[in-house]
Amino acid sequence: MRLLPLLAAARRGQTPRAMRTPLVLGVLGIVLAAGCGGSSPSSAGNPGGGNPEGGTASSGAGADGGGSTTSSSSGSASGSSGGSSGSSSGGSSGSGSSSGTGSSDGGVTPTMLPVATGTCPAFANGAQATLAAGGQTIKADIWMGSTGGGPIVFYWHGTGSSATLEVPKAFDTSAVISAGGIVVGPEATTRTGTPTGNTGDDVWYQSDAAFMDQAVACALQQLHVDPRHIHTAGYSAGALQAVYVWYARSGYVASVISYSGGDVTINTAPLQDPSNIPPAIVAHGGAGQDTFGSGADVTDFSQTSAVWESVISAHKGSYVDCNDGGNHLAFFTTRAPGLKPVSLPFFLDHPFGITPEPYTMLPAGFPAYCKLDGAGQPP
Repeated sequence: MRLLPLLAAARRGQTPRAMRTPLVLGVLGIVLAAGCGGSSPSSAGNPGGGNPEGGTASSGAGADGGGSTTSSSSGSASGSSGGSSGSSSGGSSGSGSSSGTGSSDGGVTPTMLPVATGTCPAFANGAQATLAAGGQTIKADIWMGSTGGGPIVFYWHGTGSSATLEVPKAFDTSAVISAGGIVVGPEATTRTGTPTGNTGDDVWYQSDAAFMDQAVACALQQLHVDPRHIHTAGYSAGALQAVYVWYARSGYVASVISYSGGDVTINTAPLQDPSNIPPAIVAHGGAGQDTFGSGADVTDFSQTSAVWESVISAHKGSYVDCNDGGNHLAFFTTRAPGLKPVSLPFFLDHPFGITPEPYTMLPAGFPAYCKLDGAGQPP
């Protein structure tokens, strides 16, 4: 399978069969049609401003420069919020309750935590922070509480979109704030490593993982976030980057959510810590529906998600497959909103190194089309 760079397709004026509008217009159109209120500031901590900043091309090696790591924790493991409520306004999977306690007290402290390089940014709820790494800087939107001690979620947005559009769709930001946590959503890339470091769609690059390293290290220093609760998520091109991080930062990443991502070969890397296989929610649409591209260059995210699931299984890891049957842009109307009640609880239930898997059945709140360690059935 070949991955069509979506931006290149848009520049050539190609229209995928699965979508009748270019991706940028499609994203904005479906958000407006859905009455998306999450892109404006709110008491839930959604920052103002939603325009992504265009990255500037720069030369450099394609390999992920990465951040330095340490064999000891750079932050105290304060307890994060208690168990997941499992409540949802949507349909429940009806598959029983979790075998876990719903507590985030399990897991172990990673030994490969990143170390801050240079000056850390000042994190503030509803503001942008400037992350510096490898001689480059990018801007990131921040949702955070004031108490500290909670989880950190690093979120990668999709093509032509922004963190301010997507994060409020995918996460209950007020719950993150209440838990003393922080969501960091970068709005740009330096494109360092062009073209060999591209993880899919020329939106994010392997070198961008160094900005996640810096954000995590600085949050450990300033906010004393729980080092057992470092998570990542993303949509489309951002999901491909999140999967890259699943591989390349398995030394400290606790768990991952991929919305229409998966394994497309160019977003893989050796596992940083082969002994830690981060649990994942693998959310996608239907086969032949959750696609982008045309002809031989079409990418079916249902298939790429299945490829990643097979990798997780081969490493004896665990995952939750959520197949809502929709198209690629259903992220805004079904995929992310359907999982929003359980996205943060899933992270809290899956700290770094948790063993055994705390779910023997999916907790209430998961949509009926989700299945533990197997192919979910679309509605």
